Amino acid sequence: MNFPNSPANDALLIEQLAEFVPGALFRYRVLPDGTDRIEHMSSGCVDLWEITAAELVDDSSTIWGMVDARDLPGLAASVADSAKQLSDWSFQWRITTPSGRRKWLHGVGRPRAQGDGSVLWHSFILDVSNNRQTKESLSASEERFRQLIDGIPNVAVQGYDANLVCRFWNQASERLYGYSATDAVGSSLLDLIIPAPLHADVVVATQQMMASGQAIPAGELVLQRKDGSPVSVYSSHVLLQRDGYAPEFFCIDYDLTERQTAENTRLQLQSQLRESQKMEALGTLAGGVAHDFNNIVAAILGNVDLALDDVPEANPARTSLYEIRKAGRRARDLVQQILAFSRRQDSVREPTCLRAVLEETHRLLRATLPTDLTLHLHVDPNLPAVMANATQIQQVVLNLTTNAIQAVQGQAGASVQLRLERTERPDVQLGRDELQALAIPSTWPGVGVCLKVIDNGSGMEPETLARVFEPFFTTKAPGSGTGLGLAVVHGILQEHGAALRVSSQRGIGTVFTTVFPGLMDAVPDEPLAVAPETAIPGRPWGYKPAPHVVYVDDDEAMALLVQRLLERDGYRVSAYTDVQEALDALRKGPLDVALCITDYNMPGMSGLRLTREIKALHPNLPVAITTGYISEELRQGAPAAGVDEVIFKPDTVEALCAAIERLLKH
Repeated sequence: MNFPNSPANDALLIEQLAEFVPGALFRYRVLPDGTDRIEHMSSGCVDLWEITAAELVDDSSTIWGMVDARDLPGLAASVADSAKQLSDWSFQWRITTPSGRRKWLHGVGRPRAQGDGSVLWHSFILDVSNNRQTKESLSASEERFRQLIDGIPNVAVQGYDANLVCRFWNQASERLYGYSATDAVGSSLLDLIIPAPLHADVVVATQQMMASGQAIPAGELVLQRKDGSPVSVYSSHVLLQRDGYAPEFFCIDYDLTERQTAENTRLQLQSQLRESQKMEALGTLAGGVAHDFNNIVAAILGNVDLALDDVPEANPARTSLYEIRKAGRRARDLVQQILAFSRRQDSVREPTCLRAVLEETHRLLRATLPTDLTLHLHVDPNLPAVMANATQIQQVVLNLTTNAIQAVQGQAGASVQLRLERTERPDVQLGRDELQALAIPSTWPGVGVCLKVIDNGSGMEPETLARVFEPFFTTKAPGSGTGLGLAVVHGILQEHGAALRVSSQRGIGTVFTTVFPGLMDAVPDEPLAVAPETAIPGRPWGYKPAPHVVYVDDDEAMALLVQRLLERDGYRVSAYTDVQEALDALRKGPLDVALCITDYNMPGMSGLRLTREIKALHPNLPVAITTGYISEELRQGAPAAGVDEVIFKPDTVEALCAAIERLLKH
């Protein structure tokens, strides 16, 4: 169809084309008196407002009544401003149609003044609900994403642009680095969390990332907080390049503090486990070698005593014998320290006055101090009792004090302090250059006793301090120490549930601090009494013939030694190295045996079993057992087997003779 060119034909053509355009095209006139009317409306109005063009031409107020009350003032103002200034109009608003549908409309138009004083509008209205919903959905999605990232408690997320300026900073970043989002956003990455030495590397790495499109590889970094303190993080990176947006990247940082703390705890527990395993292995070793080693030592010491009785005072050989006895006693003491370290000794604890232990130890040490050394003693008069084995605690004090004395020997102004103080809240924080060997008990009774051994010696290097309680570790010259003194201290205090720490600085000295849990209501023991020396008996019997003693030991040297020792003192002795042979002798004929002594650890039959066999034959015959260490099995099994006395083998000469005297008197 062809239309001749004319303004009327052009208008008709435009109106026909408008029918194929989504939305509504209309002509709107505002008269000089303020009244208005719609002169033309395309059929798209039905899709927008659910009203026909004819209805709108008759009454335009209907479409104003659909406008959302929240948008009505803005819509009216935009139309008025555009009409007043004759400027192009554009606005978005919400409507609710007669059927209840909610829509977003977007209108554009151009007002033109007419010769009759009216203003003629040509406008176009389009339904933009889908676009608006998409934007709102996208905005809501972005907000949900922001809330999600912001709410993750342990993952610090920050966003930066290509110039390293911060654009996003979540709450975890605030907690990790100390900057609020207000402080961080707009600031440079370099100024926020990057230590100065890393600035150049970070700039190069981010430039390469932006140029290549490849994110910086993840890894562990040490960054810095707002206060300048370092913080270890595992940092990964995400590079975002979106159409229409400048590139940006995000740092995702995981705080490694808890992991490092857990790792340090794991390593500490592993170290403690290794130490515990070493202690257990040493205890097993001590139990295994104590029997044979003590037999050897006892044989040496016993034969030395016999030889000294046989050698005249003027004989030069006595000097060598004294040296042999001195070395033998050192070997015996070494075994005792190993046994104490491995906690294989009997440990009966009772309410104890540590003041008495300390004062007694002070008296013992004072007589042996070098003339140029001062030993100071300070004791708080108001001390609670502690649950302890007084003998073992005395060994702790002796070991610590002897160690301190050796540390200051030869120094001008050398001094050692022993301090015993009441404590109600022991310090749990470690100081600088301080090692905690045993922690404060978790069940603290509220009061305790703190023992400090302080010296002004040369102190220890950190490497030495870390190994100070390690068994057999010593910095002393060969032959001057076994390296077990402090290990014994550690073992005894651990068994007592006490805390132990040591601090040391080069050129200043060393302080050993021990804290014992106190007893609130217990009465302390009296001061330790000095046990009288045990006298070796002569001939305690007053009849003939001399008492007959049977001695059983699988070690031939020990059997021969005991036989010679007892015969020297006038006893009749039958010594056996074969258990079955000894039993056969006891089964024969009338019994003329006054006492039977047997070793505990023998192949084929233990001392306990032999005792039961002897008691089955002769219930009233006294039986004693000798042993290198008193095990739990022996401690519990001896009374049930009928053992009359247990004799500690390293002290065989003195203890054996004293035990025989006691047993024969019963």
